Order: sequence, then C-alpha cells, then structure tokens
Amino acid sequence: MTPLISILIATKNRQKYCLSAVESILNLADDRIQVIVQDNSDDKSLETMILPFIGDTRLIYRYTPPPFSSIDNFNASIELATGEYICLIGDDDGINPEIITAAAWAKANNIECLVGNLKANYRWENTGEKKFLHIKVVSNSLIIGDFDGTAKKVDPKASLKKLVQNGCTNYMEFDFPKLYHGVVKREIFEQLKLETGAYLKGLSPDIYAAIALSLKINQFVVVDYPLTIPGVCSLSSSIQEGEQKTNSKDLESAPHLRDRKTPYNWEENVPRIYCVQTIWADSAFAAFKEFNRQDLLQEFDVYKLCANILDADPSLESMVLSFLEKRNSQLTKQELLNKVYSIKGKDGLKHKIFKIIFNIKRLLGVERHMTITGITNIVSATKHLEQNLIKFDLNLIKNLENTKS
Repeated sequence: MTPLISILIATKNRQKYCLSAVESILNLADDRIQVIVQDNSDDKSLETMILPFIGDTRLIYRYTPPPFSSIDNFNASIELATGEYICLIGDDDGINPEIITAAAWAKANNIECLVGNLKANYRWENTGEKKFLHIKVVSNSLIIGDFDGTAKKVDPKASLKKLVQNGCTNYMEFDFPKLYHGVVKREIFEQLKLETGAYLKGLSPDIYAAIALSLKINQFVVVDYPLTIPGVCSLSSSIQEGEQKTNSKDLESAPHLRDRKTPYNWEENVPRIYCVQTIWADSAFAAFKEFNRQDLLQEFDVYKLCANILDADPSLESMVLSFLEKRNSQLTKQELLNKVYSIKGKDGLKHKIFKIIFNIKRLLGVERHMTITGITNIVSATKHLEQNLIKFDLNLIKNLENTKS
C-alpha cells in the first residue's frame, strides 16, 4: 500500500528530539502515514534508540555517516519517501494528526500543495524565556496563537515579487508553497530532480523549495490552521543565533557549507555573513538562477536585506557596512547606514503598530492565545494540541471545501 503522506526528518546529532518526533507520529493508529528518518549523526546511537519502533513498517530509517552535507541529507530524505505527499519537519518538531485528513482532501481535489499556519509552537527544555509582544513564553511549553481556519486558493507567483522586494528574507511572512511544514505532491519533486539533477539545491531547503514550487505549481491552498508543530530546542539555530547569539558569524564556519562534494559559490549580492537572513537570500538567488528566472530579481532590495540582518542582530553593523562599501563606493559610510536604518526604522514602526493592535485585541478578548506549560516532549505537545484544538470549534475539511466555491 502506498502511503498517503511521508513525514520527512533529516537529522544530525539531535537524537533525543528526533526520537520524540518519531514516537509522536507512530503513536497514530493510521497506516496512511509514513515516517522517514535520514540520519547523518556522528554516531549510530539514534538507530539504537529507535529499535522499539523498527518493527513498524511505517518507519524508514537510514544512517549515512559523515562527511555528508546538510543539503545532501535533505535530498536523501526525499529519496526515501514513497508517500503521495511529503512534508519536511525538523527533528525537534511535530505534527497535528489532522495533517493526514488534510492530505486526503488535497489528493481528492488534485491540490499540489497545502500549507497551514505556524501558530502552534513548542519550546523544549533549557530554551529559556522569550517575550513575544507582551506574552512571556518559557521552556517546556506549547503556545497556540489565534486563527480562524479560513482557507483560500493562492497564486504563489504573486509572493515572489514581495519576497524579492523584502531582500529575499522572511519568506514565511508570505503565501508560499512550502515543503518545510507544508504538504506537497511528491511527484513535483521528482519532476524538479529530472529538470535540475537534485530535489533541492542552495543552502536552505525551505526557501529554495518555496521558490521552486512557486515557479512550477498551479493548485495551491493556504489554510489558517496548524498542520504541524514547529519546535525549538536548545540546539536549534534559532536559539543559538537568534536569542543567545552564540553562533559564529564567519560564513566559513556555517554548517551548511560543510562536507560538500564541490565548493559552493556564494551569491555576490549577499553579504558573506553567517546568519539566517543571508542563508535565505543566497538560496533564493540559487533557486531563481537554477530555473533561469533572474528577471524576477530585478527588484531585489539589498538595503532591505541589510536592514533585516541588523534588525535581527545589530552587532553585525560593521560587517554589513563593509559589504555595502565594496558594493557602492560612491556613498559615504554614513549615507549607506542612513539608507539601511531608514528602512529599519519604518519596519520598527510597523512592528510597534502591530504590537499595539495585538494588545488591544487581547484586552477586548478577540485575540485568542493559549500557553500550556509543563510539557516535556513533542509526544505530549501533540496530545495537548489535539485536546485544545477542540476548543476552537473549527471544521478543517469544511473550510477547505469553501475554496471550491
């Protein structure tokens, strides 16, 4: 029997988290789902840890020892999948079991990609405290934001222009088809491999796939409902880079560049800094060039890219300025900084306005928000999400059906 959906996990040295992700999925009594674990850890300890699940035919596990690049690991996970649809998650993430029902609806309606929201998030232990708007989130907690379940058909090509104008960063803010936390027909990726020689290229599989899919698919639906559970653990780059800022910013130390079979050609329009914004931008350029759509890059805003970099980490100012000086020697240092900070200031104002509106909605009781604490792993997070989604009283399939009218 061909699985309906394959959940892909490409993992390296995060065994405890991956084990919990696997368990949370295989706990579901549904043979329509498949779990792919492509392991590139420094040792085979994960293989030993998942032995209790090896007898489950829904699990496919493969260990590939280093050296093996991160993008090769992602490609290998797709290669193992046999499901009609695929969904890539991180090894510290989970899924909403309703993703199976959603995939069945997508198949019945010939939808090539279905994407939910990212409003059910789990923070593992030792991730510290973080304040989002006025809400304090802590370790071992599931945070469920507000959503209404509405669904719509989207032309993904409209999002490409917005992405380029945004410096090819923060792609999750736009309506893109996604492999990462999205549901995509596997045959689309088989076609991409035939065309380009690989399922994925660049350094970031999520934004590369988003652009590639935008250029190739026609039937795309977005639903304001969580189909997955993005997780964050103490080893996540979002913690080490975004909150603790312990990652080196030296591009040569980026894990994305390790163990590649051939040297990687970094995009000259992107600062040689290791941070999430530059990895996104470089991979976006790689995707546009791979499919000969450089014409879509004409509105690329390098100052917007730099503003987004500094918004995430102001300490990178000197590195950003050095890049801009080499790119535009006609402007003084102060003029270059003024251009960047002018954009950054406008974005900051938008964020403040958004925060005020959010807080007003909370005070009026029109913005729902739940934080469930004391949750020790993604298995427990999955169960709590199921229980709390009932309170929203939303019919996922009914809302998806509304896209047909």
